[in-house]
Amino acid sequence: MRYTIALLACCLLLVQCRPDIDVQPTGSYDTLGVQWMTVETPNVIYFFQGTGVDAASIYVDMHEQAYTQLNGVFNARLPRKLRYFVWTDLKLAEQLLQLDVWRGFAVFRECECHVRFDMSLGHEMVHILSYWMGGIPRNAYSKFISEGVAVAFDLNKDDKIGRARKALEGHNVKSILEIWQNSLTAPEELVYPVGGAFVAFLYKKNQPDKFFALIRNQRVEDAQAIYGVEELNALIREFDAQVGL
Repeated sequence: MRYTIALLACCLLLVQCRPDIDVQPTGSYDTLGVQWMTVETPNVIYFFQGTGVDAASIYVDMHEQAYTQLNGVFNARLPRKLRYFVWTDLKLAEQLLQLDVWRGFAVFRECECHVRFDMSLGHEMVHILSYWMGGIPRNAYSKFISEGVAVAFDLNKDDKIGRARKALEGHNVKSILEIWQNSLTAPEELVYPVGGAFVAFLYKKNQPDKFFALIRNQRVEDAQAIYGVEELNALIREFDAQVGL
């Protein structure tokens, strides 16, 4: 993955470099009033609003590696191929979809992602893979854990704890439990980085049965049943200390 996002962005529009592998478009597809260049692989159908063949090859190369790496974690079995829409005209995307593609979004049950071309490799893909772990859809949702999983496994090489600590500065939060319990109304600038750091923290505890049970059942009361109240409270206190609470 030696291509930078900036270079990839230029390539999608201008076609200026060569890919590691030669991935040729497999067809075109007309939906939402947009003519897409498509590339189909065994697991994903990529829809490119841009028309740069070389850039599409680079993009597919990078994301196929990401899919393989991430599904080694989640062991997802999707009911259909992942459909991955890569937008370059974000204003048109917002007009057609009535949603903000700048941040990207995933439609879990439909196995569909809509992204801009320079987003992190893993975030939206993780939403789909974690939802379909083992071929069984997620049971109970919490925005704190759902977005936390996507941030924790976004394949960005950043300091998750450091980002969470910085995000919490200036906020009157006594424990991350407050964010978890109120994640639908909590500020997104807290939910994403703090949730991501917390999920990464739990994953590193090497308790896979408990961790993946939490990914399937994400509410606080689910976590209490999975970990036990005493152990969960101890984990939260340890994490709170790490992020300066």
